Amino acid sequence: MNIARLAAFVKDYIIAIASFLFIFLITLIIYAESQSKIEDRNRKLFELKATQATAAIEVRMHDYLQILVGAKAFFMASDTVRRESWKQYYEGLNLEESYPGIQGLGFAAVVEADKLQQHIKKIRTEGYPEYTIWPTDPRNIYTSIIYLEPFTGRNLRAFGYDMFSEPIRRSAMQIARDTKQPGMTGKVRLVQETGEDDQDGFLIYLPVYKNNADPISIKARQQLIEGYIYSPFRVKDLMQRILNQHFRELDVEIYDGSTLSPENLLFSSDTTLYYQKKKERPFYWLSTLSIGNHTWRIYCTANPQFVQSTENNLPFFILFGGAVIGLLMFLIIWSLTVSRRSNRLKQTITDNATAALFIMDANGYCSFLNPAAEEMLGYTIEDFKKKPMHDLIHYKRPNGKLYPRQECPLNMVIQNNKSLRAHEDVFVRKDGVFVNVMCAARPITESGKPSLSIIEVRDITDEKRAQQAIIESEARFRTMADHAPVMIWVTDATGNCMYVNKQWLDFTGQSFDETMNIGWHQAIHAKDLPGFERSYKKAAEEASAYRTEFRLKRHDGKHRWVVSTGTPRLGADGEFLGHIGSILDITEIKEAQKKVRQNAELIQKLFLEVPALVGLVRAPDKQYVLANPSYKKLYGNRLLVGKTVEEAHPESEGLQIVERLEKVFRTGRPFIGNELPALIDRENNGELTEGYFNLVYQPLVNGKGSVEAVLMFAVEVTELVAARKKLLLTNDELSEKNTELLRINDDLDSFVYTASHDLKSPIANMEGLVTLLRDILQGKINEEDEQILDMVTSSIHKLKQTIADLAEITKVQKDLQASVEPLSFEDILQDVKSDIQNLVEESGVQIKTDFREKGLLYARKNLRSIVYNLVSNGIKYRASDRAPEVEISTFREGEYVVLRVTDNGLGIRKEQQQKLFAMFRRFHSHVEGTGIGLYIVKRIIENNAGRIEVASELGQGTTFTVYFKQEPVAVTTGAATQV
Repeated sequence: MNIARLAAFVKDYIIAIASFLFIFLITLIIYAESQSKIEDRNRKLFELKATQATAAIEVRMHDYLQILVGAKAFFMASDTVRRESWKQYYEGLNLEESYPGIQGLGFAAVVEADKLQQHIKKIRTEGYPEYTIWPTDPRNIYTSIIYLEPFTGRNLRAFGYDMFSEPIRRSAMQIARDTKQPGMTGKVRLVQETGEDDQDGFLIYLPVYKNNADPISIKARQQLIEGYIYSPFRVKDLMQRILNQHFRELDVEIYDGSTLSPENLLFSSDTTLYYQKKKERPFYWLSTLSIGNHTWRIYCTANPQFVQSTENNLPFFILFGGAVIGLLMFLIIWSLTVSRRSNRLKQTITDNATAALFIMDANGYCSFLNPAAEEMLGYTIEDFKKKPMHDLIHYKRPNGKLYPRQECPLNMVIQNNKSLRAHEDVFVRKDGVFVNVMCAARPITESGKPSLSIIEVRDITDEKRAQQAIIESEARFRTMADHAPVMIWVTDATGNCMYVNKQWLDFTGQSFDETMNIGWHQAIHAKDLPGFERSYKKAAEEASAYRTEFRLKRHDGKHRWVVSTGTPRLGADGEFLGHIGSILDITEIKEAQKKVRQNAELIQKLFLEVPALVGLVRAPDKQYVLANPSYKKLYGNRLLVGKTVEEAHPESEGLQIVERLEKVFRTGRPFIGNELPALIDRENNGELTEGYFNLVYQPLVNGKGSVEAVLMFAVEVTELVAARKKLLLTNDELSEKNTELLRINDDLDSFVYTASHDLKSPIANMEGLVTLLRDILQGKINEEDEQILDMVTSSIHKLKQTIADLAEITKVQKDLQASVEPLSFEDILQDVKSDIQNLVEESGVQIKTDFREKGLLYARKNLRSIVYNLVSNGIKYRASDRAPEVEISTFREGEYVVLRVTDNGLGIRKEQQQKLFAMFRRFHSHVEGTGIGLYIVKRIIENNAGRIEVASELGQGTTFTVYFKQEPVAVTTGAATQV
């Protein structure tokens, strides 16, 4: 029975069911297609984002390689790189702001075993008495970190560390040394780690060879290696600076080497390793980076933020909306079908009822009725002849009360001579059953007087029932519409609103009466209303469906984007009755679409404005599909997009490009090249010029693993290569000049030494001859001749002193490498005072001391010469009108130990102070001297990285301040020993 009813229902409402199934089928197709397109778009967007993240890491790492190259150039351009100049070079780079993530920039010197103690002693003399190379176990070669900036915090822990002693670091250093190229280590634990917030790390090395050599063979490189420019990196700090907020939709895992295992994990932005759980993420990307002869594997996955930022819900909106529209269409067609059936039934009843005809005379008796009337009431003509018609069909009311004849409108037609139209009444059938009827009566006149009336009656019992069913159906429709998740409306053919559901009233805040007719226009945004009216008017004129988007004012006053769809309503004979439709809030969809457009525009802007050469070549035909302005400018702004590589470039220019592209298309692996030469037609005039470029050809792979296109990314480094070549040439010239100057200096030293040595003998002979002459002429010469002999003797003494001073200057130059030892200022002063004891006693000078710094590491001979000259000068150039005083003090100022000698002597004018340290300069002729002592003092101090300053006022005294660049040491008087 249920199957029969179902079959009957399907038969009766086949159109409504077919419409629903058709709309739902179309919805499923659109849903599947949109789901596929969104997944494909999301996949491509993810792949682009992952490629950008990989490129960001690669570009930053190549930037760090360039920093090491620049630091190597700084070493090659300098004869000697001191700690202070290395610090100034590092600060000048401003790496912490320009390239955040780098732990530091350092230099590790190569030290052979037989020079180990000499190296340690040298570094200790620079002010680091506790310096040593560690680990301390014996080995043939040591590589000690001697420079590392910033030289603070964690980096202090690395001072003196021999990185060659650790296998992973040693492997990278050997590769860098033997290839002359940067070498990067595998995953290591940096010595800078303190146990708090420990991170994995790695280092990059660049070799520096002795005398700026460029050795060709591996053996020569191993013999000439001087040290390594290097940088340490803490991976977590580095990657967070590189990826920052631009790639927060991605989770990035970096594996050291080619094996993707937890043991090789170098960095992960999440605590979960998704490479081991590929099914948990919809999108993933695996790429390879080759940096410093070392390989990284980078695995990127899309995290929930990426999924939330895409339009993944749009297909479900389509599916839901299509199902709702299909259901609404089913309900509408079902309702129309029921209505049509009801109308046909009523039309049949009406046709039959008009066939029920009665003729009543002036006395109220029925004189005629047709078979339909007889069938309707059950009375025959014989029954109507016996009683008046009213007494048969109107003898009582439905409530049981009597129905007086004079109240019957049908009996009044003849009396009033007036027709009766559409009069509803209740007749009583012969079996006593009440029948609802619709009556129409018209008087029939004879001889100008009404004598009969014809009564047309139709049974409207079924119609009444049908009307009740329609009322109940409308009530059900309203209930369903009010609970639908969309706004539903119905308009007539002129566009006046006839119905809206509860969702409309709740959304707009309008009342039902305010919405009726055209009041609903008030809710549409004023700027969108004209366009909506045009669409609606066209759909009404063509009796067609329409779809339009506009802004609708919500009950809180805010306008929301909605989509309104309308379907024409047609009558039984096909006439247009108006539209029925739905309205769906699509504000969130609009915002998502806007965000997608903005992201697309941002990506396009990135490609167009990135300060590098960017091109995109399609795989099947090697045709350009993208070339940013920098790329086109490189080739003279010629037309590239839409042309193949062979068409866009002449053979000499494009041959290398084609070869690299074919290799990437064939292997699916990226091509990376540094400082590759290329011939470029820059002006598009046929003239080729040479340029150098850092290149990356990155394949873009589809879901099947095939290369769809190749992204070409390049940075021109022609100027950098030219500058480096020029720098190498300049270094060679400087080296030649330096060699020549050293030779000249040696010749001068030899000349001075030879001259001073060879002159001693004739001067000694002259001195002996003068003495002999004085003895021979004793008592035979006058006073004037005696004075002449005294002047000759004095000149010979001065000449001897000058030659001695020249020899002393030579010794100062040769004593640059004199061994240092811990010395006591007090001991040195006592030694000097013993030498000038006669001068001290003669002058009666008072010498005061204040040695706050007791001693320092210095060559004993040099420190004694400094103290001797400054103290003796303070006594020699004393004022005659006051007792001489000399104050000697030492103290610490920054990185210097300061010696200050102050006297109250004659003083020097300010304009003469600049010439005070010149050779053979004297400003007080009444005191014997050659004017070379202060020159020697200045040479000694400056040769040991110190400086000397003078402050003097004529007639008041002079103060000499000596700055020794040396850490102070603790000493004991009498025997200076280091504590």
